[in-house]
This record gives sequence, C-alpha cells and structure tokens, in this order.
Amino acid sequence: MKTIFVAPKINIPEELINKLQKYSDIYFFEDSPIDIRNIKMLKEKGDKILCPFPEPLAWKFPNEFIKEIPDLKAICLSTTSYSWIDGKLASSMGVQLTNVPNPPNAAAESAIFSMFGVAKKFVNAYKEKQFEYIPSNFLLEVTNKTMGVIGLGKIGSRIAELGKNLGMNVIYWSRKTRNNKYKYVDLQVLFKTADFIFTSIALNEDTDNLVSAKLIDMMKPESSIIANINSEVVDVDYLLRKVKEKKIYGCALSLANKTINDYEGNVFLLPINNWYTKETVEQKMKIWIENIIAVIKGSPLNLVN
Repeated sequence: MKTIFVAPKINIPEELINKLQKYSDIYFFEDSPIDIRNIKMLKEKGDKILCPFPEPLAWKFPNEFIKEIPDLKAICLSTTSYSWIDGKLASSMGVQLTNVPNPPNAAAESAIFSMFGVAKKFVNAYKEKQFEYIPSNFLLEVTNKTMGVIGLGKIGSRIAELGKNLGMNVIYWSRKTRNNKYKYVDLQVLFKTADFIFTSIALNEDTDNLVSAKLIDMMKPESSIIANINSEVVDVDYLLRKVKEKKIYGCALSLANKTINDYEGNVFLLPINNWYTKETVEQKMKIWIENIIAVIKGSPLNLVN
C-alpha cells in the first residue's frame, strides 16, 4: 500500500509519520500550487491512498481524475470540509472519502471573539471613525442575551458552553444532535428569537445556503449573525445588504481575500486561518493519520461518502 501526500511534510509530527510507516510506504509531493494530474505515481498500478491538503489544489479537486487513478482505495482529506471534492463520484468508483472533524476549541473561541467584535462594533475603530455618544450608537452587552446555535456538533456545543458561561440564554437547532442543557427550537423560532446567531453546521449539499434570505428577514433589528464558521451556509450577499441598510445589527464572517474596508456597516471579519493554533493542528494531524491507518486496516473512520 502506498500513501501519497499532497501536502507539506513539516505539518505532520515525525512520530505520526513513523507510526504510519509501519503500515504503508509514504510519499510526499510538496509543490504548491500543484496539478495532481501530473503526478505519475498516481497513475501507476497498485493499492494507494491519496491524502491532499486543499491549498496546493486551490480548494478545487479535479474530480474526473479520480477515474484515471488505478487501485485507489481512499482519499483521506486533511480538512473538515469535503465540499471541494465530489464524494458521490468517488463512492461510485469504490473510493472511500474521509475527513477530519475539527477540534472545537480554536473555532469556538474565534466565534465568541467575533461576537464581541460585532457587539462592540470594532469596525468603527478599524476604520478610525469618530464615536458619537448618542443613543443611536449604543453598543451591546452579551450577558442575558439569547445565543442561537445552528448545529450542535463538537464546535456548536463548545460555543454553547462558552455562551452559557458568559450568562447567555442558549437555544439551538440541529439536524441530529440533542442536548438537554439547552432549549431546542425550530429554525424559524431561532431566527425570530436569538440576539446572536451562530452557524456551526457542516457545509454540504443539504446545508448550502441554509441561512436563506427568508430566514434573515425574520431577524430582530438588534440581532446579528456570527458566521465565521462555514460562511457558505449563509446567503452572504443578502446578509451584507441587510447590515449595510441597518436592518440588522451586524455580522461576522471569515472570507478569503477580503478586508473590513470592503464592506459597509457593522461587519467584523476574521482571517480564514483563525483556527490555526498549535493545539488544533496537532489534533487534526493525529486524526488524519488515524483515518489513513483505519482505511488500511479495513475499518475506516470519519467516512463522508
């Protein structure tokens, strides 16, 4: 079995590489950007697992190329998101697709930080706007406000826990998960009720644009959306228009190649690398290697197709 990484070796601790070498021959292709269709080893016969980082591929996997890789057993992604690859096509070719569930702390902490950024209108300081002490410029406190969490997986649960510790009333909507610590409501009630709405649900075909214009129109004027986790589940253009028109209080996003100066109104932006902490990377790399070994052993973990 060959394990072919399209990724920088420096991110994977040596002990994890040594662990994987007990089960497989390992090869690294570290060019970035790279066209994996030019990797000759992928076209050779023999069982293999492909393990790509998204950045060298610009988050765009050449899906049709899957058909040209003989004896491909699995594609083990290093990411939580798997929307950048056609899982159905892979499945039709007998190729397993695995992902790495995101460790919750860094993402949840960034979401809470973003909430404060919106509540206190940090954007005014960044844009060096002079503050007027008039009632129409009141900022928000978060204590005793209602937090609405969409998706109560590991990250959503951590956000809810942090919100509760801040003295917030936590409600949630989730397709599968239930937690008696918090009140479950349907999605429309959440949008009509919550002061700060957090999107912490995985992006896939079912959740793409889940937070639609119709739901956004249900929000209170003083409420905000914190969508720096999987902003793609939100109708971002419509959300930004509502913020610009001051129909809602504000929003937080994480978008590539954008700055606060690109938007009008109370828009707080986090860089897309806000999850990149030592602790999170170490956990993700450990899960990634465990996924690969599990495929080799015939008992795959974190299958998404």
